[in-house]
Amino acid sequence: MKFRLFSEVDFEISYPVALIESYCFQSDFYSNYDLIPDRKIKDVNLIGARIPSKQLNECERKVDITRSSPIFKCNELGLDDFLALDDMTITKFAREDLFRMISLLMEIDGIGISRATKVLHTVFPNIVPMIDNMLREAYFQYGTNRKERNINTIFVAYYQNLKEQPTKNSLAEVYDAVSRNLPGLTKVRVFDILWWSYLKAKKLRDKHSINWATLQ
Repeated sequence: MKFRLFSEVDFEISYPVALIESYCFQSDFYSNYDLIPDRKIKDVNLIGARIPSKQLNECERKVDITRSSPIFKCNELGLDDFLALDDMTITKFAREDLFRMISLLMEIDGIGISRATKVLHTVFPNIVPMIDNMLREAYFQYGTNRKERNINTIFVAYYQNLKEQPTKNSLAEVYDAVSRNLPGLTKVRVFDILWWSYLKAKKLRDKHSINWATLQ
């Protein structure tokens, strides 16, 4: 099954449902984090954020003062309805609304892009992806606007990527199959597991000439 990352990189996963299932039963992140039905900001540490309690309280305060932000309504829409919005609206959301919240969180000592996006994914799991160093490096290598090294350009490319073929149909098919058996996963989280697995496998393949049966 084919997926796309930042418009230039196509990757194929032979058994995506099996890959996601294996990730979930081997990873404490799924059992301790994804299965929590109503996650709070403090739960972000269950997915490896390692944010001290003082900074967590400050993250909660920063998010709470933005209750009127469009991000709350967009999360309630869900990913499919959000991606159905016109490109201008999605771009504005990524470049302004979401970027504003990330910038607020990054004012806190010790909170960088990775931790900030983990916090926001915890609160808004339907629409906010987690952007770690591996994904940023991939964007700056392959993204169409890779010279513009701002987090908001990554989000614009990420959402555009989810709207394009082949990712849109492939992700929908995988999610339909996975969601019947694995509660707690959103489409954003499913894609997070897929691209993370692909990039990690690619790094090992390039370094050690490993031929993976599952990931190409």
